[in-house]
Amino acid sequence: MIIEKNLTDRNDILLHLNEMICSFSKKSDFHEVEQEFFDTISSIIPAHATALYFFKSSKYHPVYISGLGVDNDFLSYYEKKGREVDPLRNWIMSKHSPNQSQLLLGLKGWQHHPVYNVVKTASIDFAMQAPIMNGEDILGTINFGRELSEGPFQKHDLHTISILSHFLGLAIINSYMPNNSVLFNSNFYNSIDNMKQGMVITDKDYSIDYANNSAKGAIIRHFLSEEPEKEFSNLLKEVSTENTNKKNELVNNLSLRSCPMPGSSKRQTIVFIDENPPPILNNSLRSLFTQREIDVLLLVERGMKNKGIAEKLGITVNTVKRHLDNMFVKFNVNSRTKLISKFYYLNNQK
Repeated sequence: MIIEKNLTDRNDILLHLNEMICSFSKKSDFHEVEQEFFDTISSIIPAHATALYFFKSSKYHPVYISGLGVDNDFLSYYEKKGREVDPLRNWIMSKHSPNQSQLLLGLKGWQHHPVYNVVKTASIDFAMQAPIMNGEDILGTINFGRELSEGPFQKHDLHTISILSHFLGLAIINSYMPNNSVLFNSNFYNSIDNMKQGMVITDKDYSIDYANNSAKGAIIRHFLSEEPEKEFSNLLKEVSTENTNKKNELVNNLSLRSCPMPGSSKRQTIVFIDENPPPILNNSLRSLFTQREIDVLLLVERGMKNKGIAEKLGITVNTVKRHLDNMFVKFNVNSRTKLISKFYYLNNQK
């Protein structure tokens, strides 16, 4: 089976991931969560072999195993001969982060490792594993396998399961302890803080309970006010009021997707934030500005201040001001806001 490259686009992946997390949030039984995982995971990470391992102690020995595309004989064989020597498993238990066989050892290193003799019996030439997390605790793992004809796993696959693993952990724990409020404390927030994906947790009134570092940066860049998070929260309320059925909105050049927080007794909502790429300048604007002025303009459009622009471009603050003054004259404006407004207006002209 050759995997089609139909989900390499970040927005497509995020849309399917959003739908999957939404479906988790509605399940209150472990086996319902498990079934939902296997029913939907192939739309996010295609692989001919997928397995779910669940632990109940810090010894990290599975007490429950289920798989798709692999039989019980292989799962038993892996437990006896492969688990203890599996370098991916050892990485996950020590680093608490996902990894892939070819990234960890290289393709040749993987194929010469003792565990390869075990997994190749299930046609697994490329392997990927991720821990199912609850804060800093590992609840289990999700394992994926592809054969050579399917192609290797990519970096965006690691990014995707890094997000998925945290929310799968929430759904699993909630299915056993639905009133466990510990899941929503700082341990969980800390675990998502350094993810590249912008993530915001809001309460039922769309006030921000938590925003990770990526989300904070995006909000600050796109809401030029003294209280950017408050402004962002107000816009979420407006979007919700206008169309409660819409889960994909474009707000201040940000793509937003939201879904219920799995297991939250506070009716919290997860909001995923993606910044749209900088606009492509038309030929008219490119002829009007120098390349350095364009560089400054695009950073101003992102909400950066003069000092940050200077550091980013390796120039002085005075040089940034000079470029801005030149663009003010060319556009016949007197403020950064009017500069960006006219920039978007002219850039959209044919």
